Amino acid sequence: MRKKHKPITEPVADREITTEADYFARKCGLTREEAQRILDEANRQSRPQLESNKKARH
Repeated sequence: MRKKHKPITEPVADREITTEADYFARKCGLTREEAQRILDEANRQSRPQLESNKKARH
């Protein structure tokens, strides 16, 4: 009998963020952790701006 494969439990968004960080790290010559930190900071800074743009539209 063969072992059953475990289903992928990692959310798709997390996988996309990790893939983006890997690409960014390769492109810029950074480690994955450095790239992830930069992307996290950029997302944190842009999030309030995005929320205010949504409110302005309504």
